[in-house]
Parts: sequence; C-alpha cells; structure tokens
Amino acid sequence: MIELIAHETPVPVQQPHTGGVQGTSACTAPGTQRRTTVLHCPPAPPERPEAAAEINSRVVAWMTGLGLGSAANVEGVYKHDPGRGITLCHPGSQDVDRMTAAGKMIVAETAVDDYFCETNSQRDSQDQTIGPNLSLAQSAIDAPCLTPDYQGLWERQRAGHPVLRAQHEAFEDLKRISSPAQAQRTRHDIAQLYLGYNAENGWRLVNRLPPVWQYLANRQMNSFRPCLDLTDVLDGYELPDELHAHPLVQDCTARASLIATLHNDLASCEREIREHGLPFNLPAVIAAEERIPLDEAFIKACEVHNELIRAFEDDTERTTAALPDPVVARFLTGLWAWIAGSRHWHFTTARHSA
Repeated sequence: MIELIAHETPVPVQQPHTGGVQGTSACTAPGTQRRTTVLHCPPAPPERPEAAAEINSRVVAWMTGLGLGSAANVEGVYKHDPGRGITLCHPGSQDVDRMTAAGKMIVAETAVDDYFCETNSQRDSQDQTIGPNLSLAQSAIDAPCLTPDYQGLWERQRAGHPVLRAQHEAFEDLKRISSPAQAQRTRHDIAQLYLGYNAENGWRLVNRLPPVWQYLANRQMNSFRPCLDLTDVLDGYELPDELHAHPLVQDCTARASLIATLHNDLASCEREIREHGLPFNLPAVIAAEERIPLDEAFIKACEVHNELIRAFEDDTERTTAALPDPVVARFLTGLWAWIAGSRHWHFTTARHSA
C-alpha cells in the first residue's frame, strides 16, 4: 500500500541556489566547488519580437475587457511575456490569431493558479477552498448539463467571476481554431493539470515535500501538457485522434511535458523560495530527500533533466520507426521545438529573474 504523504524529511534550509545560465547550454549552481553541468537541450529558435509584442497587446486588451486589467495584472503579463514564449515554442506558426488564442489560454490558466492556488503572503496557508475552486474552473471549460434554473445560475456565476469568465472565453476562442478532438484533448489535460495543482496544495497544507518519485509523478500532471497539446493546432494541421492517442505518441508527449516543466523548476527555484516560503520544485525535493545542500541538489536536478532528454530522443526514434506517417514526424518535431523554446524562455524571462 502506498502512503500518499510518507516523506517526513524537514523542508531544507531556504537559500538562493541558482546562479543562472551561462551561454546557451550550461546551468551553474553557486557553491564552494562551483560545479557546472550542461543542461542538454535543442538550440533556441529565433526570436520574433514583433509577433510576440502583438500577441501580448491583444491578450492585455482581452484581459482588460474581462476586468483583469489592473496595473499589477498587466505588469505580470508583460513580465511573463506569453507572446515571446509562444513564438519561441511554436516556431512553425505564423498565424498571430492562433497564437493569441494560445496566449489567452496560458493567461487564463495562470489566473486560476494565481487567484485560487498560490500560497503566498496574501493567502492563508491553510486555505481549504482550492479543490472546490479548481473544480469550478474546470466547469468553465467543461460545462455541466443541469436543470434550466440551475444552469442559468451557474452561467451567471461563471460570467460574474473574472477568472472563470477568462477560462470560459479563452477556451471558446481555442475551440474556434481547433477540431472537436483537439479541443477535447486540451480540456482533458487541463483537468489533469488542476488535479496536480490540488496535490501540490495538499503537500503545502502539511508543510512537507513529497519523495522525489512522487513529486515527478505529480509533475506529469502538473505540467505544460495542455500547452504542448496545441502543437498541431497552432501550426494549422491535425494529428488524427487515433495517432495522438497511440501509446508511443502519448509517451513522447508526456516526456516532453515533464522536461519542459523541469525547465520551470530549475529557472524559478530562487523566486519560489523568495515568494512562497516552501519551495516546491525538483531541486528542493531532492535536497530534502537526500539531505544535501540545495546547490548540489540543483546539479542533480539538471542530471534528471538530461536523462529525460536522452530518453525522449529514444522515444521519438522508436515512435517514428513504428509510425512512419509524416504527420507523426511533424508533431514530434513540434514537441522538440517546444522543448527548445521552453528552455530558452524560462531562463531569460523577467518572470523568474524579477
């Protein structure tokens, strides 16, 4: 029987433990020995500042119309810079309209996290409303079918809450550029994302970090997978549902999602400690489990990332050999591009360095 929270190692000493990125491929963790490891990743795609700025401008205008256009929120969007992230992660997309739809989804999901989940100085660390609120957020993109009176009440509540309205409107925009199957895969994986959010909150409530294996299993859900689902959507084609659902393709997508999420862990370590108290990222979890300094754990986390990259290389070779369909190769190429753009964006965005 698996004990869901059996890791009793105290939270490690909280100290800055990332030294940034040297050049385009190396991560350096500060310490007496100055150990350096190479973070293996495809090279960064070219920047597209004009397209990125247009996406950001459209997203901010949309947010303002929802009632989320406060100065702090707008500043947060520009620090996050979703337009730049999207153009880096989808180098094959030339359609600003499609990329803006993706930007809205990213901002809506971030709003759910910021408003309902983040444990910081503005939120009670014992907050018990996160699970119910995440369920409501999911209902904004996966509408319930109720009796007329309750249906109307739900729709009024959804329309009256800016975060729920953002979720709903962003997903409606996404459906406009997606097939029903593409939209459904995103809807499904957002539900998994919110399940991961809720698990993280559970660990925060007991002020414990999970063991590494359990943390990584949760990160398979609490990941960028809904964003990677848009690989074919933004490039204007469709990976047929029977190929997208193939176990080999699913393995590649899952692996790529976890890799991209570890970019977030590595790039945001220091900011998480500063803003949230309990650091919830792979270096912190490794440090707690192995009782080692965070500098050393940071290097080990990079090594986990590199092991996953090598496995992803094997996954894609195996998949293209077993499924010799050009559309599969195109989708896997898109996943590689997403990993490359993710790594570059994470280590150069103001969101993590601010």
